[in-house]
This record gives sequence, structure tokens and C-alpha cells, in this order.
Amino acid sequence: MIPRGTLVAVACAAVLVLASARMTPSSIMMCAVSLQHDKGAPQKPGKPGGQDSPSTSDKDEPKIRLSADLVMLDVTVIDSIANKPVMDLQKDQFQIFEDKLPQKIEVFSKDQVPASLVFAIDTSGSMKTKLDTVIKASINFVKDCGPGDEMAVIEFKDEAELLSEFTEDATEISDTLQALTARGRTALLDAVYLAADYAHAEAKNRRRAVVLVTDGVDKNSYYKFEQVVNRLRETDVQIYLIGFTKDLENDGAWVFKKSEKDKAEGLLSRLAAETGGRAFFPKELAEVHAIAQQISTDLRTQYSIGYYPANSKRDGTFRAIRVQVNAPANRRLVAHTRPGYTAPHGE
Repeated sequence: MIPRGTLVAVACAAVLVLASARMTPSSIMMCAVSLQHDKGAPQKPGKPGGQDSPSTSDKDEPKIRLSADLVMLDVTVIDSIANKPVMDLQKDQFQIFEDKLPQKIEVFSKDQVPASLVFAIDTSGSMKTKLDTVIKASINFVKDCGPGDEMAVIEFKDEAELLSEFTEDATEISDTLQALTARGRTALLDAVYLAADYAHAEAKNRRRAVVLVTDGVDKNSYYKFEQVVNRLRETDVQIYLIGFTKDLENDGAWVFKKSEKDKAEGLLSRLAAETGGRAFFPKELAEVHAIAQQISTDLRTQYSIGYYPANSKRDGTFRAIRVQVNAPANRRLVAHTRPGYTAPHGE
């Protein structure tokens, strides 16, 4: 988060290099906003050790700076009739509500901005027949990345492991993806927690996302579901999930019990919804290429909207966010963003 005065100072300094850098004013604003996170030494993804309980790890994690200063939202607007992103809206067509109270929009941009992307790939044994196609789709995604984009790779099986740190080198990322092999069990929740945590702490770009691919339910994670949700509410990282759940057990479910397939899809859908991302459940393996392209399009067709919350208390409470789009009656537009965030404690 950026104190109001600091944001102005950074933006003014950026103006001095406007001519030589050939940047637009809106891109300068986004560069200023990108300074909001602490770079610190993050915990490398992997199962935590030497802790009495999962909650004790929070003491060493970077502090989030959100509610008392500028809150930034990445907003995707979809035409629900054409099922296409809409990028011709203006600032006065948006309304932001925090805990049902209207907020004044201070930052608005629809420029394409660089993104920091983490590929989190399930390499458990059950992914063996799917992994080659997933790798090819991921590499195509890498090829679509533009100037300033950075990528990292995490694989997860028995535990989550960082294989490639953030880099703009597409060849390095492609080589890492091509070297993936499938074996072991599935530490899905650990992968979500640690990928989001890594992106939050280490990404140089303000727009940050995780693309996670899996084919099953969580079976080997250290973190619990509610711990993961709570952490996601503290990080401004969008989670996109591709779940190959078609082959999961769908029989034997009854009124008081969900099938394995329903449980898996419910978990992935909620993780996506908590961050303003999306969950996809392809019926055929070949669909993964089109899904990867859709995610790439989503990340490049988003509005960046910022506001200073009317509630400036740093009390650690959850703040619900709603974005409303005012459009002509003949257009059915739906805005997607994260549903809220957890305010920091203390200063």
C-alpha cells in the first residue's frame, strides 16, 4: 500500500522522465502503484518446518498494506450476451462499494500493464497422461507474454516446490515446464497458499496472478482450506484454476454427501472466487489450449481501479467489495473482481 503523499511524490518524480521513457501518464500511475509491496526475503514454496502450528508462520510473513491507503482492483467486465470482455467503458460508469458504502475512485486505467504470473502445475502421478498437453498449453501462454511480464514455475505433488523464480526469460520458463515429470500425491492447498504468497512477496508488477492446473482433490497438504482462504484475502493475487475433474468419482453421492467430483469443483471454484479469478473444468483434454488463451485474454483486458477507503481503521477485519457497472439497458455487463480484502492490523 502507498500512503497518499508517497503516491503523489512517486508520480511526480516519474513525470520528470516522461519524455525519455515515452510512457503515458496512466502507465506512470501504475508504476507508482506497483511499489506497494515489501520485497523482503519470502519463504520459498515448500512444506513449512520447525513450527508448532501453521498460524505461527504469519509472524514472519511480509505485512500487507491495503486498507488505510490506496486499494487497487483488477476488474474484468464481461458482456454476458456475447461472452466477451468489454474495454470501452469510462471511469464514471463504475461504482465501487466497500461494506456497502460508496467509495470515490481515485485511479482509473484501461491500459495494458505488465503482469507477474506463477504457473503452478500438478505433477502428481495421476497427471501423467495429461501433463504433456498441459505443458504445451503453458508454453503457448508463455509465448503470448509481452514486455515487462515476468513468470515463475511451481510444481506440486507430495509438496510444493519453486522451480523457477520470477524472470522475463521465456526460454528459461519453457525449459522448466518441459522438464516436469509426474509422480507422487497432490498437495493442492499448499500449492495455492505458497504460490499466492510468493507472487505477493516477490512480484515486481502490481498485477499478479497464479495459473494452477490439477486433476484431483487435495490429499497431502499442510495448510487447511480456511487458512488458505484467509491468506488469499490478504494478498492481491488472482487465482485461475484449471481442474480436470471429469474422471473423479461422481457416483454414490446422495442428499447429505457430495461426490469427490463435486467436492473438487466446489473447492476450486471458491478459491477462484475469493481472488477475482476463474475456475475452468474442461470436459476434454484438448480444451486446455483454449482455456489458457482465455486466461491470457482476461489478464490483458482488465481495468485498474483504485480508491482510498472511507474506513481507514487498521483493525484486521474483512472488507467486502462490490463493483457496479452502469451501462445502457441494451448491454448486459458483469464486473468481476476480488470480493474483498482483510485490513491490516496496527499502524
